Formats: sequence, structure tokens, C-alpha cells
Amino acid sequence: MFKLIRRLIAIAVIAAIVFLALSLWRGGEPFRWFGKKSEYAGDILKKKSEEVGAEADKIKKKTEDVKDTTREVSDGIRKTGDKVKNITGLKNEK
Repeated sequence: MFKLIRRLIAIAVIAAIVFLALSLWRGGEPFRWFGKKSEYAGDILKKKSEEVGAEADKIKKKTEDVKDTTREVSDGIRKTGDKVKNITGLKNEK
């Protein structure tokens, strides 16, 4: 646990030193570059997430259709079984 805390603190200190060094050496250019690339990556992620969401909606609709069809078939089978029991007289009367 202490090793983890020590490593996190070390990473934070190194990140602060790198930030200061970049700020003094190159100004805000690296950070603007990173921001632009992040926006570009964000646009791509947004487009891909929309595509994945559309595919997920299609899959959900298909599974709902299969559930409905299965329910209809099982109801039909149950009704047919009830008719067969009525015809043969095997149905228990309550």
C-alpha cells in the first residue's frame, strides 16, 4: 500500500517537473497540440460510438423480435396441446 502511494507521489512530482520544463522550454505549444489531437481523437471516438450504438440498437431489435416470435410459438404450442388434451379427454377438470 505504501509502495503504491509512494509511486503515485513520484509520478505526480515527475509530471509537475515535465509540465514546468515544457512550459519554460516551448511555451504552450505542446499543450495546444495535445488539445487539438485530443479533439480529433474525440471526434473519431464520437463517430465510432455512434456507429457502435446503432449496431447495438439493431441487435437489441433483433433479439426482441426473436423473443416475440418465441413467445408466439410457445403460446401456439400450448394452445395446440390444450386442444389435443380436450379432444382426447386427458385434461384434468378442476
